[in-house]
Parts: sequence; structure tokens; C-alpha cells
Amino acid sequence: MLSWTLAVLQAAVASAVGVTVQDASSSLQGKAQCVPFDWVSDDESSPRAAISVPIKINGKIVRLQLDTGSDATILYGHVADHAGWVSHGHKSFRATSLMIGSTSIDRPEIYIASDMEEDARLVGTLGLPELMGRITVIDYPRQRFCLFSEADLPAPLKSATYVRADLRHSKFFVPVAFDAFHSDAVVFDTGSSSMPLIVDLDTWKKVTGLADVAHASTAIKGTAWGKQVTMSGAPAVGTMMVGKLGLGKATVFTDGDQPTAYADWPFRAAGVLGNASLWNGIVIVDLTAKVRFGFVP
Repeated sequence: MLSWTLAVLQAAVASAVGVTVQDASSSLQGKAQCVPFDWVSDDESSPRAAISVPIKINGKIVRLQLDTGSDATILYGHVADHAGWVSHGHKSFRATSLMIGSTSIDRPEIYIASDMEEDARLVGTLGLPELMGRITVIDYPRQRFCLFSEADLPAPLKSATYVRADLRHSKFFVPVAFDAFHSDAVVFDTGSSSMPLIVDLDTWKKVTGLADVAHASTAIKGTAWGKQVTMSGAPAVGTMMVGKLGLGKATVFTDGDQPTAYADWPFRAAGVLGNASLWNGIVIVDLTAKVRFGFVP
């Protein structure tokens, strides 16, 4: 009885203190549900512009960009027809099998973007639908990507700090706040890797205290779905919060050429949260019935 009571007290203390990133990362070591990921540089502004994950489709390993902001899993160019998975000109196909580590996705539909160029580093996009019903873990420091069933999530990660999230319109929304801004309609988007937060111009002005992008302190040039874009960034006033999670000071970006990009979406959205504020920790995207966002700093 004494040993059982002691074990309960130790578990309660661990839960109250929270888990360290070292403990959380160690709990992922050797897990069959995890695969190593690579950072892909955009050769212009960031060595960590995209997360490249090895995925096995119909027995063939391909590397796809992890993009939680995408509502579909996509193969670029002619990868699918060269592999014999689809006839030339088809827009989609249903894979016989898709494996992420030891986790099997049952016959997912994969779309074809024949107008996009594949290369040796990335031949497509791994979107949110393939993560549904499971718990995604992104161990940024150790460059590990894992996809667990709820029952298999390692115990230390269950002690992470979680905030309530929202799943609607095939997007995963988290609550983000600064002193001058708060919204529960920010999309967690690993495809926006090198930028902590992207918002519309009016919100950017509130958060940074600046009058115009001409006063921005930094600019990132890149490609988004085949189009060249320039993102203007400046430090936000105050600490960025995701629910009750403090992520520290952040540089916030906007596209001056599309000042109402998110306001123009067909549903309510206020911006996207990228990887950059999370690089030193472990993110947990729980897409089971709980629908929550966790972080181990």
C-alpha cells in the first residue's frame, strides 16, 4: 500500500511540474511510430524552410513536406504516373497503403499537382487528413516525426501542457494572443516553417505597433504553391501566447501585397502559426476526440 501511494504521489508531482523536453524526447527514442525528418533549405532566407518526412506509399519511400495547413496529401509533377499508381492526366488516386514508420493509414486518397515541380528533397505534401484520429508529435531538436494512436502515446507526453484547439474546415486552429491581439482562429501550419506567425496587415500593425510594412525590420522571399511572395516581419510588442503557453518574443510577418489574405478566406481565420517559435521544443497535435495542442518547451 505504501509503495502504491508513493507512486501516485510521484505521478501527481510529475504532472504538476510538467515534463522536460529531455524526458519527452527520450520517451520517443526507438519508437516504431517515429521517423527522422530533414530540414529543407529554401536557398534564400532559411535553412529550415520545410520539414521533409519519409513516407512509404504502396511500398515505395518518398519524401513529402509536412504541412498541417494543407487539407490534402499531394504528389507533385509525374511521381504518381511514373510509379504506375495512376494514369497520366488523373487528378487523384487511392493508395493501397501509406505508412509513416509503423503507423498505417487506411487507403488514403492522394491528389496530383502535375504543374508543381518535384525534386530529390520533396516530391509532395503530407496534409492534415492523414493525421486525423491520431496524435502527431514533432520533436524539433531531435528531428523526429511520430504518429501515435491515443493508447500508444508515451507517458511523459501525456504530462505536457495542452490547450484547447478547434478542428473545422479541414484546418487545425489554435488560440494566439498578444497584448493588442487575441484570436482563436489561427491555423497551426508547419508549411509556414521559418515564420513564427503570419497575419493580415491591419493585425500586423496592431501587434508590431508599426504604421506600414515600409518600417519592417526583416523580409523573407520565397515560394508558396509555385508563386513568389515577399513577407515583411517585425518584432511583436509583448509575449506571444498560445492559450496558456508562453512562446516568448516573436517576429510577426505579413504579406503587404495581400493585406487581407486571411480575411478573404471563405471561413473565419486570422493567420497562421508556423514552426519558428517552436523549434526548441516538442509539439503535440492531438486529433483524437480531444482536439488539443500541446507543447513541451
